Amino acid sequence: MEIEIRLFATFRDYLPEGTSGFAFKKTLKKETTVNEVIKELNLPEDTPKIILIKGNHAKEGYILQDGDVVSIFPPMGGG
Repeated sequence: MEIEIRLFATFRDYLPEGTSGFAFKKTLKKETTVNEVIKELNLPEDTPKIILIKGNHAKEGYILQDGDVVSIFPPMGGG
């Protein structure tokens, strides 16, 4: 199955080499979770993450489906 992964803000530093922009496609085996993708990308474990699947909030244990668009954000402050 194939998904699209979008990394935002400081997480863009973890994009695969040669990625243009903030998104890339990835082929995964069935039953892969968001957490497995996070570990494979080497995103910092101690940093909280905001995870959206097709624009809806999701947990790290979510089992990905073919065609999912996964957006991962670090916590953001503002004011």
